[in-house]
Amino acid sequence: MSKKIYIVTKIRRFIPDIKYILLWHKITGIEDEGQETFIKRKCPQTNCFLTTNRSLFGNLGYFDALIFNARDVSRSNRDLPSLRTSIQKYVFVATDSADKYPVCHSSYDPFFNWTWTYKLDSTIPYTYFTIYNRNDEQLSGVAGGFKWITNMTRIDANLKSQLSSKSKAAAIFLNECRSRSNRENYIRNLSKELSKYKLAVDIFGNCGTKKCKKKTMAGCFWRLKHQYYFYLAMEDSFSRDYVTREVFYAYDNYAVPIVYGGAEYNSLLPPNSYLNAMNLTEELLAAKIDQIIKNYSLYHDFFRWRNHYIIRSGKGLDSLRFM
Repeated sequence: MSKKIYIVTKIRRFIPDIKYILLWHKITGIEDEGQETFIKRKCPQTNCFLTTNRSLFGNLGYFDALIFNARDVSRSNRDLPSLRTSIQKYVFVATDSADKYPVCHSSYDPFFNWTWTYKLDSTIPYTYFTIYNRNDEQLSGVAGGFKWITNMTRIDANLKSQLSSKSKAAAIFLNECRSRSNRENYIRNLSKELSKYKLAVDIFGNCGTKKCKKKTMAGCFWRLKHQYYFYLAMEDSFSRDYVTREVFYAYDNYAVPIVYGGAEYNSLLPPNSYLNAMNLTEELLAAKIDQIIKNYSLYHDFFRWRNHYIIRSGKGLDSLRFM
């Protein structure tokens, strides 16, 4: 009886304990291959090697982790690895909401080991902003959570003076003109209601008539900071925990965010620091905006959180320290 002969290929690794990660699908924000992406981000560990080359070893079993994009997974279950080992981690990555790219095929139920998404219960969660107290201690994203301060102190004369230059009602930066959340309909109806008070929503980007003076967003941010009372932080689709940079644009530029999405904002944002369009009709929101603009005391109250909290740009997917 003849014996089968097995050929075992020895893999020579650059570093003995290096971890090889295969990007099965391309991920927006992860452009570099090799160890470069980890070195650039000053990760605590840089012994990871990223690649999109599925044939790097000639055997998929040699990869320590495989990363899959929700967009591609949502479209089909045909392009999947033919070989899998028990020690590998299959990582599900979502840069968009589950409402926009749902994954419904049953073949994926036992498929992934880890999740890397905006959802707070992900194995590797990411957020677009992080909240700290005045002692520079991180509050958001910490196990056990924290309680908001409700009796916040009034803002000082310096901040009042900084806010005094504002003269326009609301702005939004919008390049995707059609959305699953139908935010475009809400914006259109809100604009009609605001016109009754001689107020308007200025739309910057592909979906409006306003443009940033420079190629970067710097010009738009300057206008938001110095001219606009409110910023429409409206998400393109609804999903639990789905909050993008839109909210941070408002906070970072001293405008009051008007949120519109599927998140539980009362647990994510400082109390009385925003308006929730999900709880207001366009008519009621327009009336409230007009009332607040006419009453500086009401407007100033939306900035009391600055006496107690700091909101910084968070570790979005393109800047996360992975593994």
